[in-house]
Amino acid sequence: MTPLPEADLVIYNANLVLFDSPPVRRPSQVRVLEGGEVAARGGAIVAVGQRGSVRGAYRAARELDASGRLVTPGLVDMHTHMIFAGSRDDELEARLEGASYLDILRRGGGIYRTVRATRAASDGELVGLLEARLAEALSLGTTTVEVKTGYALDYGGELRLLRLIAEAARRSRVTVVPTLLAHVPPEEARGGEARREYVRGFAEELVPAAAGLARFVDVFCDEGAFTPEEAKVILGAARRVGLGARAHADQLARIGCAQAAAEAGAASVDHLEVSDESSVRALASAGSFAGLLPASLLATMGSSRPPVGLLRSYGVPMALGTDFSANSQMPSMQTAIDLAIYLYGLTPAEALAAATVNAAMSLGLADRGSIAPGAAADLVVWDLERVSQVGYEWGRDRVLAVVKGGEVVA
Repeated sequence: MTPLPEADLVIYNANLVLFDSPPVRRPSQVRVLEGGEVAARGGAIVAVGQRGSVRGAYRAARELDASGRLVTPGLVDMHTHMIFAGSRDDELEARLEGASYLDILRRGGGIYRTVRATRAASDGELVGLLEARLAEALSLGTTTVEVKTGYALDYGGELRLLRLIAEAARRSRVTVVPTLLAHVPPEEARGGEARREYVRGFAEELVPAAAGLARFVDVFCDEGAFTPEEAKVILGAARRVGLGARAHADQLARIGCAQAAAEAGAASVDHLEVSDESSVRALASAGSFAGLLPASLLATMGSSRPPVGLLRSYGVPMALGTDFSANSQMPSMQTAIDLAIYLYGLTPAEALAAATVNAAMSLGLADRGSIAPGAAADLVVWDLERVSQVGYEWGRDRVLAVVKGGEVVA
């Protein structure tokens, strides 16, 4: 008798969430395989099928009975600012008293306050902080996280943050995608020739130096940050050295940033709280993902919502992130899913796709975010049975088990 092939893990009796022809642009592309089974070996999924077609075909080192629960790909957080030091909890009270994000920034708070604390922190402190944040995210079902720099601003400090992101990633079970962020001009280069020189140096010196450390370059293009013209200079430099492009756009003011990012070939254009049809049309033409960050809407106490209806109409795929930052320390993609449903009107199926396969594809990761042979064996077993329960049951941790690379890690 021919021996059965070996597997590291077999999950059975599961309701598997599958995606047809991703990226997902409509809820009908999301389906559930009831009584599903998955086998993993060497960190990858090797088989997916219905009851009896997988479990009996492999000799597994470990089997996990999902007991009829929902099983999704591991959650993918496609937008975070996780590496920083210091706290700005007192700024929450200032916002409650009516101070705007820009008011706090002009007072020397906000980003600049975090920059000072991050520059002063030791390498060990920053690596430890990021490692702990990644571990917390993993315990909540997030298996892949994008991490941006942007809290040093000077060229040497930004390269230091990229090196520290790599160090924390080596110590973590989480897959980390490092991004160099042009966050805001430093305080000493807010205008005039100093600002022009900073943008030039960022594009011509820092971006090439980061090519071996980062996978993307991101620009915060908005009122109080970089202009559309400056964003195009920096993102153009990224493309020339083989790095992907991303952008923050249309969060605070509509000044042409989404269009500029789309023209620069951004894989993902994020926030979009004040976007209009011309912005959405530009994203659709460029094939960019729309990165939705509903926790940020709460943290900035904004009132505008991304134009989800237009994004659907134009077929722009939506992705989700936590926007974990010094302004909003929210680590849970489960909560991001819930907020996307309640604040932005995504369906549970859309939100799950946005938090998994679409988020992964926005990061250029074709090997994760889905349950299919050849994909990374990153999975979440939920304390839910149906997709319709996602969002309906919320306010608690609904993850029963987290699988990373075919191993149960939480």
